[in-house]
Amino acid sequence: MNVRKIKIGSMEYLIKQLVSEDESDLQKLSERCNDYYQIVEGIEPTKNAAHEILYELPPNKEMKDKFVLGVYDSHANLIAVIDIIKGYKTEKEWMIGLMMIDPNERGKGLGRELHHFLIDWVSDYQAETFRIGVVEDNRNAFNFWSKLGYKEIDRVNLKLGNKDNVVIVMRYDLNLD
Repeated sequence: MNVRKIKIGSMEYLIKQLVSEDESDLQKLSERCNDYYQIVEGIEPTKNAAHEILYELPPNKEMKDKFVLGVYDSHANLIAVIDIIKGYKTEKEWMIGLMMIDPNERGKGLGRELHHFLIDWVSDYQAETFRIGVVEDNRNAFNFWSKLGYKEIDRVNLKLGNKDNVVIVMRYDLNLD
């Protein structure tokens, strides 16, 4: 993926694929998003949080299927990250494993614009659906994805960090866009 720009109002953001050299910035973002880790895992982000975002894969997937996109503000600060997996669970379905936005940037429309960006970007790959798992306790995330048009398709029990969670599996049909 090449570097891309998006604009929201008067603000311009840069989106690029993150690599190992970006791990320190990603770790700092993870630490600023402590609230997310508390809700989902019941713990502070670990010292390996950024490394896990960059390199963890679901079963039967390879690094060539994983894209970790960083979103930078006009001051070159990493303010958001998107972890997305190509072809999971089916060839034409992409899984958004994570969309984490700095608490100071939430509520400004960035998440919605990033979702529009993802829709345009994956169209080059003939993707048909997005899949996402939302922890039941993360009501704000569930409401966000629901407003975008995601529909619940399943619920699974999953231990994340120190916490047993009910994960709401949701799907978005890109062909309805």
